[in-house]
Amino acid sequence: MESRQQWLARLKNELSNSPLVSNVAFGFILMGLEKLVELEFECPCRPAWNGAFSSAFFIIPAVMAFTLMLIIQGCRCAVWCRKTISLSSFVPAVVWLILLFLDGQYFACAMTDWEGRYVLVDKAAPQKWCEPVKEGDVTAQELMVRSQQLFVFSQVIGIVLLICICVGLLVYLIRESCQQQVEMQDAEVANLTGIRMSSLQNRTS
Repeated sequence: MESRQQWLARLKNELSNSPLVSNVAFGFILMGLEKLVELEFECPCRPAWNGAFSSAFFIIPAVMAFTLMLIIQGCRCAVWCRKTISLSSFVPAVVWLILLFLDGQYFACAMTDWEGRYVLVDKAAPQKWCEPVKEGDVTAQELMVRSQQLFVFSQVIGIVLLICICVGLLVYLIRESCQQQVEMQDAEVANLTGIRMSSLQNRTS
């Protein structure tokens, strides 16, 4: 029992003190959550509702992930979170957006401007779209092509966001490494200065 409590305490300390560990943990949780949401997602296929319905999937979990990250990092409203809010707090929210954009169906649903029913695309990868009930000036085949283009455009947005996060993490690691080197050099200089001062004092005494 004590070993379990110690393990939980250590895990809590790692999550609160290390942004990298907490972001990795959040990343795996969000990936699982996105897969569960994907199975249950059903686009209304109504132009008046598509945008608001899909936006809820983008905004609400992202805000929740950001809030949970602030709580884990020890943010308190009494101090306005000035010391705890950092770029790492936004990483889980951005990861969630990347997952949704890479999936494609949420963005495609939001941009669908015709009525229909949400069905699987025949002879294709597991992909759903709003099949029009009635054909107007635009045929169902043309609307399917437009829907697939929305999928591709959504995935391009996801890839761009992923590249931005990778570049940001690379810059962060380089900056941290350079800062550690500077601190080590300052510590060495301070030690040498202290040794010289002590040797001078010994000579004068």
